[in-house]
Amino acid sequence: MYPDALLDSFRQITDEPADRVIAKLFALKKNQILAQISQSIQYNQDIFNNNLPDFVQEYFQQHASLPAWADESKLQKGFDFFAQHTEPILSMLGFLSLPYCYAAEYGVQVLYLSQRIAQDTLRRLTETAQFVLDVNQPNAFSPQGKGIASSLKVRLIHAAIRYHLEKSKKWNTLWGKPINQEDMAGTNLAFSLITLRGLRKIGIAVSPQEAENYQHLWNVIGFFLGVNQELLPSDNRAAFWLDKRIAERHFRPSQAGRALTNSLLAVFENNPDSPFPKGFATSYMRFLLGKEIAQILDLPSSNWTATLIPTIFQTNWNQRFFPWFPNPLKNGQILRNLQKELQAQPVDFAIPKQLNKKELSKNLQNQSKSLTLQA
Repeated sequence: MYPDALLDSFRQITDEPADRVIAKLFALKKNQILAQISQSIQYNQDIFNNNLPDFVQEYFQQHASLPAWADESKLQKGFDFFAQHTEPILSMLGFLSLPYCYAAEYGVQVLYLSQRIAQDTLRRLTETAQFVLDVNQPNAFSPQGKGIASSLKVRLIHAAIRYHLEKSKKWNTLWGKPINQEDMAGTNLAFSLITLRGLRKIGIAVSPQEAENYQHLWNVIGFFLGVNQELLPSDNRAAFWLDKRIAERHFRPSQAGRALTNSLLAVFENNPDSPFPKGFATSYMRFLLGKEIAQILDLPSSNWTATLIPTIFQTNWNQRFFPWFPNPLKNGQILRNLQKELQAQPVDFAIPKQLNKKELSKNLQNQSKSLTLQA
């Protein structure tokens, strides 16, 4: 299942529809359209009511319909699952899903070189959380929702980053295409399969059917994000094997992975609103990721806060049988912090006009030295 030849081929495939739009926009040198896209399309219904150029409207309208294989019943149950576990799922983004992606030596290069995480980690984390909220709301795919609009804009963001990195002529072809299909599939699994794995690890019960429903929801999200259907696993077993194959192929230490992990830890450890003591973020991340990936990311050692983790598990376990049992992970603090950040600076999923060439050159030089040493 998922042989190397197949996955190797997907490393050379990106997202042609989004790439065409971005290439034409930059060829026309009409940068104002990039901001116009961000502002004109906020909700799904805006896709069919805007003043964007014809070729941009065509992109949005041609990719705004649910796939034929989407199961409405599974989608609704997937939305219900998210609603029931919103805060634990959001906490998994930073403590598990993102650092899990950082363990992929080649895929992490895009985030590192484009500086979309390292320069303003809290902001990028907030953007990711907003996107997850957009696509997991019960109305995500209805005219009044934001799931389709946000997904299609994210595809354009990816295409713009890809355009700039390839134009730099310094992208290492050993890594495959920037934001290629295999890496896109791996990221989708990190937000679905790996999130479910994390919930189970902290004592939250997830039945096989709940897992299948949530995976199906993320398959539809992946479809809107431009992931090839061959890389959208049909069931829990296929999801397990695809993740396993990607990890076997790509999870190795890298300077990029270590740098982004350190940036993420710094945000958690220096957050004045955090209810947890110093060192807990590291301990919790090590617990969720496991020893092997913690070593790949060169995570610091856990301190005494590791003794708090069994309490989290026990609390979640108790709530299975006693719903009234108090749970600090479901007290609304995560959502309040997110809302506070969003009120200060709302997310608009703006398409980048260019990358910081100085930082890009510096990071590419660092990566070249790292590759030379590894060789």
